[in-house]
Amino acid sequence: MPGYSRPIRVLLTVPHLNRTASPYRETMAIAKHLPSDQFQLTICALRGQGFSEAAPLFEKLGIRCFIAPFRPTGRTLKHFMVSLREQKTIDRYGPFDIQHSMDFTSSPFEAVLARLRSRHFVYSQRNLNENGHTSLLKIKTICAHRIITISRTVSEFLLAEGVSPSTIRQIYLGLDIDHTENGGQTEPREYPYILFVGQFERRKRHQDAIRALALLKSEFPALKLVLIGNTFDEQYVTELRELSNELGLSERVLFLGPRSDVLDLMRNASALLLCSEKEAFGWVLVEAMSVGLPVISSAVDGPCELIEHEKTGLLVPVGDIEAYAYQLRRLINSGELCDALRAQALATVKERHSAVAMVHNIQNVYMEVLSQGASH
Repeated sequence: MPGYSRPIRVLLTVPHLNRTASPYRETMAIAKHLPSDQFQLTICALRGQGFSEAAPLFEKLGIRCFIAPFRPTGRTLKHFMVSLREQKTIDRYGPFDIQHSMDFTSSPFEAVLARLRSRHFVYSQRNLNENGHTSLLKIKTICAHRIITISRTVSEFLLAEGVSPSTIRQIYLGLDIDHTENGGQTEPREYPYILFVGQFERRKRHQDAIRALALLKSEFPALKLVLIGNTFDEQYVTELRELSNELGLSERVLFLGPRSDVLDLMRNASALLLCSEKEAFGWVLVEAMSVGLPVISSAVDGPCELIEHEKTGLLVPVGDIEAYAYQLRRLINSGELCDALRAQALATVKERHSAVAMVHNIQNVYMEVLSQGASH
């Protein structure tokens, strides 16, 4: 790149390196596919989850990795001061030309400090600011030189918030297709099951999946529902367990928590079900489609951007329990339908959601920011 006779120094900040949750896969993709002859990548994790497992992988790739609170981890003055002091730890690994944040919060703390240290600040907007603060997000967007959005839905959300179109760059999430197609041998399943992957929070509407299973329980007496994900709301999980008991499904609804073998579970499932009332993208749908698992999703913005109804998956109105049950019945009874959906879905993932393409597009954003002097 003109003006750079050395590799461009990039600081990638992530909330954690827990392989069972985002943004682990995106982080690994950037580490693997960002050209090391053009970029010097350093990764900073906010918390220690997954660090001991991930750090050796980064070391093999020649990438430095460390833990430091690049933003406060709480709302007290003490948390603020700890993070402010720990900026010296980050500075010791620098200087950096670009700071790319894959953190999920609306906090502008990281963006402001990056600006003060003359770093070009890029961040990935991965959600619709659920549980965030609109005023804080506004400051964060103003401080950002570029904002990478993961879907058209997220782009439209930011535009509605008044963000300049010139700041936004839409890049779909991607994964290593060859790995998902060929990785891991599956074991014969003990029972047929529907898979639901998503953190336990109310907007995911796990109860709709449980009620759909109840409508099918006499028709498919061996069918089970397997729920995978981190718990964000303990009371919600308690209510889901109570609902399962009330519907006579206590032995057929399995709460497995977070898992590192999600792709293998997908390979053995009958269908993936996503019932969210709001979804910025639907990463789990891409994962399922990449391994040939037919998907059924609520017809909300993110999934509607991913799924073409009756071609790459099936869409259902939010909260329509009978429609979920009907579509599940179709998939279980029709191998021909499943095969057709698998073929179209895999072709779509290969075309739009490869890790190499994602990282190449991110690389272009980095180059653009530096070459244009980060003008908005």
